[in-house]
Amino acid sequence: MSEHVPKSNIFIPFDLLPEGKNWAVGQAYRVKMVIRQVSIAEEGSDFEIIDATSLEPADKSRKVFLSEGGMMRG
Repeated sequence: MSEHVPKSNIFIPFDLLPEGKNWAVGQAYRVKMVIRQVSIAEEGSDFEIIDATSLEPADKSRKVFLSEGGMMRG
C-alpha cells in the first residue's frame, strides 16, 4: 500500500492568471498550466510555472467545458 502524499500548494501571480483576482477562496477552479521541471528528488519534483490559463467560462451562467477534443456546452 502506498504512503499518503500530502497535497501541494502553488503560488500563481495575477500577472500569469488575472482571473484569480475574482475567484473565491475555498472554491475549485480548472487551470491549464505550462510548467518546467527545475529539480527532482525521490519524493517528487519542483516545477517553475511558465504560463497559466483559466479553463473556467467567463460567464458563470453559461457552462462551457473545454477539452482537447473540442467544446461542450452544458
